[in-house]
Amino acid sequence: MGISAPSFFQLGYYWEAKIFLVSVRLDVYTPLATGGDWGMTAEALAASIKTDPAFTERLLDALVVIGVVVCKEGRYRNTPVTSDFLVKTSPFYMGELMLLQDAEWEAWGHLEEIVRSGKPQVAGNLFMNRPDLAQMTLKVLYRMGQRMAPSLVEKIDLSSYHSFLDVGGGAGTFSIAFCKKYPALQATLFDLPQTLEYTQKYIIQEKGDASCNLEGRIHLIGGNFNTDPLPGEHDVVFLSDILHYQTYAENQALFHKLYKATNPGGMVVVKDMFVGEEQPGWNAIFSIHMMVYSEKGRCFKGSEVTAWLKQAGFCEICEVERNTVLVARKM
Repeated sequence: MGISAPSFFQLGYYWEAKIFLVSVRLDVYTPLATGGDWGMTAEALAASIKTDPAFTERLLDALVVIGVVVCKEGRYRNTPVTSDFLVKTSPFYMGELMLLQDAEWEAWGHLEEIVRSGKPQVAGNLFMNRPDLAQMTLKVLYRMGQRMAPSLVEKIDLSSYHSFLDVGGGAGTFSIAFCKKYPALQATLFDLPQTLEYTQKYIIQEKGDASCNLEGRIHLIGGNFNTDPLPGEHDVVFLSDILHYQTYAENQALFHKLYKATNPGGMVVVKDMFVGEEQPGWNAIFSIHMMVYSEKGRCFKGSEVTAWLKQAGFCEICEVERNTVLVARKM
Protein backbone atom coordinates (compact mmCIF):
# COMPACT_ATOMS: atom_id res chain seq x y z
CA MET A 1 0.00 0.00 0.00
CA GLY A 2 2.95 2.32 0.42
CA ILE A 3 3.04 5.39 2.61
CA SER A 4 0.20 7.80 3.44
CA ALA A 5 0.33 11.39 2.23
CA PRO A 6 0.81 12.91 5.74
CA SER A 7 3.59 10.43 6.50
CA PHE A 8 5.12 11.15 3.09
CA PHE A 9 5.50 14.85 3.83
CA GLN A 10 6.64 14.13 7.38
CA LEU A 11 9.66 12.29 5.94
CA GLY A 12 11.19 15.63 4.99
CA TYR A 13 11.14 16.99 8.53
CA TYR A 14 14.14 16.14 10.66
CA TRP A 15 13.01 18.68 13.25
CA GLU A 16 11.40 16.19 15.62
CA ALA A 17 14.50 14.00 15.69
CA LYS A 18 16.75 16.91 16.65
CA ILE A 19 14.28 18.23 19.24
CA PHE A 20 14.17 14.78 20.83
CA LEU A 21 17.95 14.25 20.72
CA VAL A 22 18.59 17.65 22.31
CA SER A 23 16.09 16.85 25.06
CA VAL A 24 18.10 13.70 25.87
CA ARG A 25 21.38 15.61 25.82
CA LEU A 26 19.87 18.15 28.24
CA ASP A 27 18.58 15.22 30.37
CA VAL A 28 15.08 16.63 30.54
CA TYR A 29 13.56 13.34 31.68
CA THR A 30 15.45 12.51 34.88
CA PRO A 31 14.34 15.69 36.71
CA LEU A 32 10.78 15.28 35.38
CA ALA A 33 10.66 11.89 37.09
CA THR A 34 11.04 13.58 40.49
CA GLY A 35 7.78 15.41 39.94
CA GLY A 36 5.76 12.21 40.30
CA ASP A 37 2.14 12.14 39.14
CA TRP A 38 1.90 15.89 39.57
CA GLY A 39 4.71 16.59 37.13
CA MET A 40 6.91 19.68 37.03
CA THR A 41 6.54 23.18 35.67
CA ALA A 42 8.75 24.36 32.83
CA GLU A 43 10.28 26.95 35.16
CA ALA A 44 11.22 24.32 37.75
CA LEU A 45 12.72 22.07 35.10
CA ALA A 46 14.71 24.95 33.62
CA ALA A 47 16.16 25.68 37.05
CA SER A 48 17.13 22.04 37.41
CA ILE A 49 18.86 21.65 34.02
CA LYS A 50 20.09 25.27 33.84
CA THR A 51 18.26 26.38 30.71
CA ASP A 52 16.14 29.37 29.73
CA PRO A 53 12.61 29.00 31.23
CA ALA A 54 10.66 30.36 28.25
CA PHE A 55 12.59 28.33 25.69
CA THR A 56 12.39 25.25 27.91
CA GLU A 57 8.60 25.56 27.92
CA ARG A 58 8.60 25.69 24.12
CA LEU A 59 10.83 22.61 24.03
CA LEU A 60 8.51 20.76 26.42
CA ASP A 61 5.44 21.65 24.36
CA ALA A 62 7.15 20.22 21.29
CA LEU A 63 7.97 17.04 23.22
CA VAL A 64 4.29 16.76 24.14
CA VAL A 65 3.42 16.84 20.44
CA ILE A 66 6.09 14.22 19.69
CA GLY A 67 4.57 12.04 22.41
CA VAL A 68 7.39 11.55 24.92
CA VAL A 69 6.02 13.99 27.52
CA VAL A 70 2.48 14.77 28.68
CA CYS A 71 1.17 18.04 30.10
CA LYS A 72 -1.73 18.88 32.40
CA GLU A 73 -2.46 22.33 33.82
CA GLY A 74 1.00 23.61 33.00
CA ARG A 75 2.86 20.70 34.60
CA TYR A 76 4.85 18.22 32.54
CA ARG A 77 5.65 14.58 33.23
CA ASN A 78 7.17 11.60 31.43
CA THR A 79 5.22 8.91 29.61
CA PRO A 80 5.72 5.33 30.94
CA VAL A 81 8.07 4.46 28.05
CA THR A 82 10.11 7.60 28.62
CA SER A 83 10.36 6.77 32.31
CA ASP A 84 11.71 3.32 31.48
CA PHE A 85 14.33 4.32 28.93
CA LEU A 86 15.33 7.95 29.52
CA VAL A 87 15.42 8.40 33.30
CA LYS A 88 18.98 7.81 34.45
CA THR A 89 17.96 5.97 37.60
CA SER A 90 16.02 3.37 35.59
CA PRO A 91 17.70 -0.04 35.16
CA PHE A 92 16.63 0.13 31.50
CA TYR A 93 18.14 3.56 30.79
CA MET A 94 19.09 3.86 27.10
CA GLY A 95 19.93 7.54 26.86
CA GLU A 96 23.45 6.74 25.65
CA LEU A 97 21.95 5.20 22.51
CA MET A 98 20.29 8.51 21.70
CA LEU A 99 23.51 10.41 22.44
CA LEU A 100 25.32 8.18 19.97
CA GLN A 101 22.73 9.07 17.34
CA ASP A 102 23.27 12.74 18.08
CA ALA A 103 27.03 12.27 17.66
CA GLU A 104 26.31 11.12 14.10
CA TRP A 105 24.38 14.28 13.23
CA GLU A 106 27.10 15.95 11.16
CA ALA A 107 28.13 12.67 9.51
CA TRP A 108 24.61 12.23 8.11
CA GLY A 109 25.00 15.58 6.38
CA HIS A 110 27.45 13.87 4.00
CA LEU A 111 25.01 11.18 2.85
CA GLU A 112 24.47 12.70 -0.61
CA GLU A 113 28.21 12.97 -1.17
CA ILE A 114 28.73 9.36 -0.04
CA VAL A 115 26.03 8.02 -2.37
CA ARG A 116 27.31 10.06 -5.33
CA SER A 117 30.97 9.18 -4.88
CA GLY A 118 30.70 5.67 -3.49
CA LYS A 119 33.44 6.63 -1.07
CA PRO A 120 33.23 6.61 2.75
CA GLN A 121 33.77 9.87 4.60
CA VAL A 122 35.42 8.37 7.69
CA ALA A 123 38.41 6.12 8.27
CA GLY A 124 37.62 3.00 10.26
CA ASN A 125 34.63 3.80 12.42
CA LEU A 126 33.28 7.16 13.61
CA PHE A 127 32.76 5.95 17.17
CA MET A 128 35.89 3.85 17.51
CA ASN A 129 37.97 6.85 16.49
CA ARG A 130 36.80 8.52 19.70
CA PRO A 131 37.45 6.60 22.94
CA ASP A 132 34.60 8.38 24.73
CA LEU A 133 32.09 7.24 22.12
CA ALA A 134 33.62 3.75 21.98
CA GLN A 135 33.02 3.32 25.70
CA MET A 136 29.49 4.66 25.33
CA THR A 137 28.86 2.24 22.45
CA LEU A 138 29.95 -0.70 24.59
CA LYS A 139 27.62 0.43 27.37
CA VAL A 140 24.72 0.67 24.91
CA LEU A 141 25.43 -2.81 23.53
CA TYR A 142 25.60 -4.17 27.07
CA ARG A 143 22.19 -2.74 27.98
CA MET A 144 20.62 -3.82 24.69
CA GLY A 145 22.09 -7.28 25.20
CA GLN A 146 20.58 -7.45 28.67
CA ARG A 147 17.14 -7.06 27.10
CA MET A 148 17.71 -9.45 24.18
CA ALA A 149 19.92 -12.17 25.68
CA PRO A 150 17.33 -13.85 27.96
CA SER A 151 14.95 -14.61 25.07
CA LEU A 152 17.76 -15.87 22.83
CA VAL A 153 19.10 -18.11 25.58
CA GLU A 154 15.68 -19.77 25.83
CA LYS A 155 15.60 -20.47 22.07
CA ILE A 156 19.00 -22.20 21.80
CA ASP A 157 19.59 -25.39 23.76
CA LEU A 158 23.20 -25.72 24.94
CA SER A 159 22.52 -28.32 27.63
CA SER A 160 24.71 -30.94 25.93
CA TYR A 161 27.67 -28.61 25.38
CA HIS A 162 30.50 -27.64 27.70
CA SER A 163 32.67 -24.97 26.01
CA PHE A 164 31.54 -21.67 24.49
CA LEU A 165 33.60 -19.20 22.40
CA ASP A 166 32.25 -15.65 22.13
CA VAL A 167 34.03 -14.06 19.15
CA GLY A 168 34.16 -10.27 19.42
CA GLY A 169 32.02 -10.61 22.53
CA GLY A 170 32.34 -6.98 23.62
CA ALA A 171 30.65 -6.37 26.96
CA GLY A 172 30.10 -10.11 27.43
CA THR A 173 26.33 -9.90 27.75
CA PHE A 174 25.63 -13.14 25.88
CA SER A 175 28.47 -15.08 27.53
CA ILE A 176 27.03 -14.01 30.88
CA ALA A 177 23.48 -15.00 29.92
CA PHE A 178 24.43 -18.44 28.59
CA CYS A 179 26.68 -19.17 31.59
CA LYS A 180 23.87 -18.24 33.98
CA LYS A 181 21.48 -20.55 32.12
CA TYR A 182 23.96 -23.46 31.90
CA PRO A 183 26.08 -23.85 35.08
CA ALA A 184 28.41 -26.42 33.45
CA LEU A 185 29.31 -24.13 30.55
CA GLN A 186 32.83 -22.68 30.33
CA ALA A 187 33.12 -19.57 28.15
CA THR A 188 36.01 -17.87 26.38
CA LEU A 189 35.47 -14.31 25.21
CA PHE A 190 37.83 -13.13 22.45
CA ASP A 191 38.05 -9.42 21.69
CA LEU A 192 40.48 -6.51 21.42
CA PRO A 193 42.55 -5.98 24.59
CA GLN A 194 41.25 -2.42 25.05
CA THR A 195 37.68 -3.73 24.96
CA LEU A 196 38.35 -6.47 27.51
CA GLU A 197 39.21 -3.84 30.13
CA TYR A 198 35.53 -2.89 30.15
CA THR A 199 34.31 -6.48 29.68
CA GLN A 200 35.90 -7.47 32.99
CA LYS A 201 33.98 -4.72 34.77
CA TYR A 202 30.66 -5.91 33.35
CA ILE A 203 31.36 -9.51 34.37
CA ILE A 204 32.16 -8.42 37.93
CA GLN A 205 29.00 -6.29 37.94
CA GLU A 206 26.92 -9.31 36.85
CA LYS A 207 28.05 -11.73 39.55
CA GLY A 208 24.52 -12.63 40.58
CA ASP A 209 24.21 -15.92 42.42
CA ALA A 210 27.57 -16.93 43.91
CA SER A 211 27.09 -20.41 42.44
CA CYS A 212 27.39 -18.91 38.92
CA ASN A 213 31.09 -18.07 39.48
CA LEU A 214 31.10 -15.97 36.31
CA GLU A 215 34.62 -14.64 36.86
CA GLY A 216 35.93 -18.20 37.05
CA ARG A 217 33.94 -19.43 34.03
CA ILE A 218 34.29 -16.57 31.50
CA HIS A 219 37.90 -16.39 30.35
CA LEU A 220 39.04 -13.26 28.50
CA ILE A 221 41.59 -13.50 25.68
CA GLY A 222 42.77 -10.47 23.72
CA GLY A 223 43.27 -10.47 19.99
CA ASN A 224 41.94 -9.46 16.57
CA PHE A 225 39.70 -12.09 14.97
CA ASN A 226 40.66 -10.92 11.47
CA THR A 227 44.42 -11.15 11.93
CA ASP A 228 44.89 -13.61 14.82
CA PRO A 229 43.88 -17.28 15.11
CA LEU A 230 40.84 -17.94 17.29
CA PRO A 231 41.77 -19.54 20.62
CA GLY A 232 41.23 -23.31 20.91
CA GLU A 233 38.31 -25.45 19.79
CA HIS A 234 34.88 -25.21 21.37
CA ASP A 235 31.50 -26.92 21.38
CA VAL A 236 29.71 -23.66 20.61
CA VAL A 237 31.06 -20.66 18.70
CA PHE A 238 29.01 -17.47 19.02
CA LEU A 239 29.29 -14.41 16.75
CA SER A 240 27.12 -11.40 17.53
CA ASP A 241 26.80 -8.13 15.58
CA ILE A 242 30.20 -8.37 13.92
CA LEU A 243 29.34 -8.98 10.26
CA HIS A 244 27.87 -5.54 9.56
CA TYR A 245 31.18 -3.87 10.48
CA GLN A 246 33.14 -5.82 7.87
CA THR A 247 33.57 -6.44 4.15
CA TYR A 248 32.25 -9.46 2.27
CA ALA A 249 35.76 -10.92 1.95
CA GLU A 250 36.57 -10.40 5.65
CA ASN A 251 33.39 -12.17 6.71
CA GLN A 252 33.95 -15.01 4.27
CA ALA A 253 37.42 -15.57 5.73
CA LEU A 254 36.13 -15.26 9.29
CA PHE A 255 33.65 -18.10 8.80
CA HIS A 256 36.50 -20.46 7.91
CA LYS A 257 38.10 -19.49 11.23
CA LEU A 258 34.82 -20.14 13.03
CA TYR A 259 34.69 -23.60 11.48
CA LYS A 260 38.22 -24.43 12.65
CA ALA A 261 37.34 -23.24 16.17
CA THR A 262 34.24 -25.48 16.37
CA ASN A 263 34.50 -29.04 17.68
CA PRO A 264 33.03 -31.85 15.54
CA GLY A 265 29.36 -32.12 16.45
CA GLY A 266 29.45 -28.53 17.68
CA MET A 267 27.34 -25.52 16.86
CA VAL A 268 27.88 -22.01 15.51
CA VAL A 269 25.41 -19.23 16.35
CA VAL A 270 25.43 -16.10 14.19
CA LYS A 271 23.47 -13.08 15.35
CA ASP A 272 23.37 -9.96 13.21
CA MET A 273 21.07 -7.69 11.20
CA PHE A 274 20.27 -9.38 7.89
CA VAL A 275 18.52 -7.62 5.03
CA GLY A 276 15.38 -9.53 4.01
CA GLU A 277 15.38 -11.16 0.58
CA GLU A 278 12.04 -9.78 -0.70
CA GLN A 279 11.10 -7.34 2.05
CA PRO A 280 14.37 -5.70 3.16
CA GLY A 281 12.93 -4.52 6.49
CA TRP A 282 14.37 -1.92 8.85
CA ASN A 283 17.84 -3.48 8.57
CA ALA A 284 18.11 -1.86 5.13
CA ILE A 285 17.93 1.53 6.87
CA PHE A 286 20.51 0.40 9.42
CA SER A 287 22.77 -0.45 6.48
CA ILE A 288 22.67 3.23 5.46
CA HIS A 289 23.65 4.11 9.03
CA MET A 290 26.71 1.86 8.60
CA MET A 291 27.51 3.57 5.29
CA VAL A 292 27.45 7.00 6.95
CA TYR A 293 29.53 6.33 10.04
CA SER A 294 31.94 3.58 9.02
CA GLU A 295 34.49 2.96 6.30
CA LYS A 296 33.28 -0.47 5.19
CA GLY A 297 30.20 -1.44 7.19
CA ARG A 298 26.93 -2.71 5.69
CA CYS A 299 24.17 -5.23 6.35
CA PHE A 300 24.21 -8.48 4.39
CA LYS A 301 21.40 -10.74 3.23
CA GLY A 302 20.68 -13.91 5.12
CA SER A 303 21.41 -15.86 1.94
CA GLU A 304 24.94 -14.41 1.87
CA VAL A 305 25.55 -15.48 5.46
CA THR A 306 24.16 -18.93 4.69
CA ALA A 307 26.56 -19.18 1.75
CA TRP A 308 29.54 -18.33 4.01
CA LEU A 309 28.44 -21.02 6.47
CA LYS A 310 28.18 -23.64 3.73
CA GLN A 311 31.49 -22.65 2.11
CA ALA A 312 33.21 -23.00 5.49
CA GLY A 313 31.78 -26.50 5.92
CA PHE A 314 28.82 -26.01 8.28
CA CYS A 315 25.55 -27.86 7.69
CA GLU A 316 22.00 -28.08 9.12
CA ILE A 317 21.60 -24.32 8.91
CA CYS A 318 18.38 -22.97 10.41
CA GLU A 319 16.96 -19.54 11.20
CA VAL A 320 16.16 -19.11 14.90
CA GLU A 321 15.03 -15.47 14.69
CA ARG A 322 13.93 -13.98 11.38
CA ASN A 323 16.66 -11.87 9.74
CA THR A 324 18.58 -11.96 13.02
CA VAL A 325 19.88 -15.35 14.20
CA LEU A 326 21.20 -18.35 12.24
CA VAL A 327 22.39 -21.60 13.80
CA ALA A 328 24.46 -24.28 12.02
CA ARG A 329 26.38 -27.44 12.95
CA LYS A 330 29.75 -28.99 12.22
CA MET A 331 29.59 -32.70 11.43
